[in-house]
Amino acid sequence: MRIMKLKYKSFVYVACITVFLSTGCKKLVEIDEPIDTKTSIKVFNTDAQADQTLAGIYSQMIGGDRTLKMMFGGATVYGGLAADEFNVTNIINSPLDYEIFKNQILVDNDILESVLWQQTYKVIYTANAILDGESASVSSQLTPAKRIELKASAKFLRAYGFFYLTNFYGAIPLPLTSDYTQTIRLKRAEPELVYQQIIQDLTEALALFSDPRAAGFTAKTRVNKSAVEAMLARCYLYTKDWAKSENHADAVISTTALQLETLQNTFEPNSKETIFQLSVNPSVSVGMISETENLSPLYALSFLPPADRDLFLDPDFYKEIELMVQPRIGLHDGLVNAFEAGDNRKTIWANYNGTPNVAPYFGKPMYFAFKYPNDPVIERTNYVLMRLAEIYLIRAEARAMQNKIALGKEDIDKIRKRAGLGNTPAVDQESLLVAVAQERRIELFAEWGHRFFDLKRTGKAISVLSIIPEKNGITLNRLLFPIPPNEILANSNLTQNPGY
Repeated sequence: MRIMKLKYKSFVYVACITVFLSTGCKKLVEIDEPIDTKTSIKVFNTDAQADQTLAGIYSQMIGGDRTLKMMFGGATVYGGLAADEFNVTNIINSPLDYEIFKNQILVDNDILESVLWQQTYKVIYTANAILDGESASVSSQLTPAKRIELKASAKFLRAYGFFYLTNFYGAIPLPLTSDYTQTIRLKRAEPELVYQQIIQDLTEALALFSDPRAAGFTAKTRVNKSAVEAMLARCYLYTKDWAKSENHADAVISTTALQLETLQNTFEPNSKETIFQLSVNPSVSVGMISETENLSPLYALSFLPPADRDLFLDPDFYKEIELMVQPRIGLHDGLVNAFEAGDNRKTIWANYNGTPNVAPYFGKPMYFAFKYPNDPVIERTNYVLMRLAEIYLIRAEARAMQNKIALGKEDIDKIRKRAGLGNTPAVDQESLLVAVAQERRIELFAEWGHRFFDLKRTGKAISVLSIIPEKNGITLNRLLFPIPPNEILANSNLTQNPGY
């Protein structure tokens, strides 16, 4: 028995060392200047220079240091903690995460500044610099097609950043230029104005992508026309313009290059379901997706035979490997119990490790998100920003709100059938909207904070979240994150959110 334990212990430690040795990285080309830095406009002279800068903004979204970013795992992890998707498995080791889980965030919680606020505004700054640089260029070597790609991509990514900032923070500054003198003292714009700017950016991007010269811009690892349509469908859903939401969802769903995949292939790099994704090269970006590293343990024990799995559950041995077989952020019991019997999404997109049948574990399985492979030696993976299943659910909700019950049911049933479930029993608008909310919760769990935003936009956040003991007493003020204090110190026109 001891020999077997030592064998597996050695195996675990070797695997751990392998991951740590993979953390050396080579920085990608990026424009990484904060919004309050004064710089000259970078004028584009050639297509090659433009391509380099576009590659830079995508690498900026990912980063090269394996840490969470708003657009690379941060929205998922912290949106999920603020809702009823995740919990913190080790409170002592993750006190800042626990504040977010309890919805009792202290204003000096630097996650909000470094991970969510600053990184997103850096991407927005870069998008603005791209727009300013293209506008200032008179070079004939910058082709009309490349100008279209520059402008459409920058407008989409700026809108994408504004969307997540306003959903986490409420009213936010709206910088529309890289000129420091015009952005350093911006006041906060209310969400209604933010959405107006988002929709304007997306509408202008869509018009650019509709130009025949943009016909070749279809790569899923770059902003493309379907991504713009999908984001418009989402934003019109949030602003309750149901007809426009349905129309843009129609445009995405009718794209012949897109189709629902099997559950096993949904998040693969070549998935036909993906609308927009970031390409992650482990040789540059340190291996595993940062979101995977935070939501999955180093080791999933499910690949072992049951008898061998029991070796890891010996209480004495488990204490030594606990941090390797427990996720830092696990699935909340409420989510685990929300899956219907027979739902294949629970067995394919979630996983669990057992625990010893002694205090404080009591043999309770520890569930974690398992949508992406947790493999540090894969050659290349991807990070999905938008996918087709969400668009079906957007259209289902938009149709339900317009009393198109039969059509809404068809959209939901496509998602349920893929999961191994029967048709929805919904028969009217009220029951169909309940069905949509359930499918969004299950289909989109551990993705981009959808659940947190859904609870807020539908007015159900307080009633749903207050049931969780750690969140008891949650108020409307606590559904917004506090503005980072350093940002308020740097800009006297910024104000703090109520309740902080």
